[in-house]
Amino acid sequence: MLVGLIGMVSSIAVSNTITVQDSFLDLSSETLPTWDALKDMRLAVSLVSSATVDTLLVQDDLLDEEISEELFVLEEQLEYEMFEMETAKSLFTEAFTRYTILMKENFPENKVFREDISKNWNDMIITSNKMISLAARGGDTNDILELKNQFIKTEVELNKAIFSAMSFIEPLIENRQQTIETLVSDTTLQIIIALNIFIASTLAIKYIITKSISRPLLKLRKTTHKIAQGEFIKAEIKGNDEIADLGKDIDIMSGELEKLNREVIMSERLSSIGNLSSRMAHDLRNPLSVIKNSMEILKLRLNDNMDERVNHQLAMVGRAVSRMSHQIEDVLDFVNIADLKVQSSSIITILESAVLSTDIPKSVKINLPKNSATALCDPYRLEVVFSNLLKNASQAIQDGGEITIRIIDKNDDVFIEIEDSGPGILDTNLEKIFEPLFTTKQTGTGLGLASCKSIIEKHGGTLSVRNKPTVFMVQIPKVPKTFTQRKNLVEKSLLNE
Repeated sequence: MLVGLIGMVSSIAVSNTITVQDSFLDLSSETLPTWDALKDMRLAVSLVSSATVDTLLVQDDLLDEEISEELFVLEEQLEYEMFEMETAKSLFTEAFTRYTILMKENFPENKVFREDISKNWNDMIITSNKMISLAARGGDTNDILELKNQFIKTEVELNKAIFSAMSFIEPLIENRQQTIETLVSDTTLQIIIALNIFIASTLAIKYIITKSISRPLLKLRKTTHKIAQGEFIKAEIKGNDEIADLGKDIDIMSGELEKLNREVIMSERLSSIGNLSSRMAHDLRNPLSVIKNSMEILKLRLNDNMDERVNHQLAMVGRAVSRMSHQIEDVLDFVNIADLKVQSSSIITILESAVLSTDIPKSVKINLPKNSATALCDPYRLEVVFSNLLKNASQAIQDGGEITIRIIDKNDDVFIEIEDSGPGILDTNLEKIFEPLFTTKQTGTGLGLASCKSIIEKHGGTLSVRNKPTVFMVQIPKVPKTFTQRKNLVEKSLLNE
């Protein structure tokens, strides 16, 4: 149908083009040459009239005895005017010949214009010659004046005859031009319509092909290329065809590969830090134990004789030993990659234990939830997480304030929110807060929140934060998925590809 429509419009355009060509040929071979011949005749008449008048003036000067000394110049001028007249006569003769031939070929029935022009031209030339001859002989002024009036009358009649002939040709030219303009306009419009139909159809076909095949395939190609580079994006192909199904499988694979990649990276980090922490445990724990025990012995021996200065110094040593011990525990908690020891546990019980085991200033109020929830989890590991979050919250509050804890039991998950009334976290630090070794404190390892995130992710959950007010939200499934289950799912997805 599309091809037939374009063919029909093209046929009309070709037909109109042929008609335009014929009209141009008629215009160029008939009417325009005739019009040009008439214009040349009109010009020749004007030149003859001007030359006749100028010749009479020069002859009058030649007869004047007072300017006889300029005789040579006047004779040259007379010769020039006679030459101009002969040139004008030749121009008229040539133009009239062309006009006669064209009229006989194209308008043989029309003889009136040719006869009128020929008669008046002959009368005009005869009158001009008589007038010039009489003036050259010094004839009577009245006779010359009478011939001059007859010459003017003949010139007027000749111009009327030429104008009548031009009036006959002019409508023909205008009709031909109007016909050509109409045909050109129609042909142009038809060509534009055909081109628009063709372009619109081409774009529509291209759009359909691109949308249905090329664009999804290109998107899948870019997605797989990004995945190969380690950027685990999703294609999100919409539709119900095979390409959309392939896109969904690639999205599943990308998500699972991202999880595996994070776990591999974390395992590599844990392995590196684990080696360091193992050496630290051996190199620092024993000396710290010796220092701590020695300090206790000194306290016992100097109990009665210990002044305030010595007591202050021993307290400083004790705090330093305790701080170093906590830092070692942070590192060991972060790199501890042993399997979870899950059991059915009460979340409120774990929170209460965390509150009791955390050194929280008395000026900070703790608001525990009244409800609870049960989940399969490692209670010791979760207590470490909650204790760390509570310690950070109390440090953010400083003097005075409160910490509010909420438990949300929702379908297959448990959400625990810990909110503090502190000033909040800087926006520049918010994105890096869970990165290992990142800290805003002058003391500490920067592994506390990273360790918490690692423990929660081992449970198959998430740890996130909201700002102003600061709220840390722990989400854990009531029944966690194991790493083996996720790995089997990825392998199954890859085999289906």
